[in-house]
Amino acid sequence: MDSQLTLVPVAPAVRLMFSKDSMKNATLFLDSVPIYVISTDAQNACTELRAAGSGGGELLARITRKEILPDAVAFPALNGGKEIRLAKWLKKSKLADGSSTHVINTFTVHGTFFLMAHPVHRLALFQEDDLQKPIAQWERVNGTGTSSPPIIVIEAGPWEVESLRPCIIAAFIVQEFKMRMKEQAGSVTLAMGRPAGQFVLMSAAK
Repeated sequence: MDSQLTLVPVAPAVRLMFSKDSMKNATLFLDSVPIYVISTDAQNACTELRAAGSGGGELLARITRKEILPDAVAFPALNGGKEIRLAKWLKKSKLADGSSTHVINTFTVHGTFFLMAHPVHRLALFQEDDLQKPIAQWERVNGTGTSSPPIIVIEAGPWEVESLRPCIIAAFIVQEFKMRMKEQAGSVTLAMGRPAGQFVLMSAAK
């Protein structure tokens, strides 16, 4: 009797498209349907990720920036909803080869993730046991750089569950905003070294 090989269809990656190029205020779309909303207050003290919907939607993540105490993050569906220091959740570390990374505690059986700068995707997220193939990354366009507005691509896998999406999104928006702030500071430094009479118009990091 001939054996038959059953092909299991591979689930497509999830593409979360931002409504605009901002890590502070944007709507995220999945297949053209609004699914998440990122909002930041006027004082830039709190950024929330909520499910899209009327009445503000369910709170999925909150990033709190404090003047005296350390910045914090909380996920209602993870860690019992308890607030944790941002630097402890998104912890700076070094890999064996000396490269920099941020270790993310997922508070789940999926263990820890590694978020790091990437030469192709700008930012990419990896599982602890596979630092070669990203499980999430910024999407590239025409091989020249990330898309604008940005798109987070989350590959199919056991980590692609509703409870972990807010964790992944929060990690990307926090680290991307930090990178933009650092790049802006570098641009200001370069501008200050220009000859007298030359001016550069700078915009605030988004």
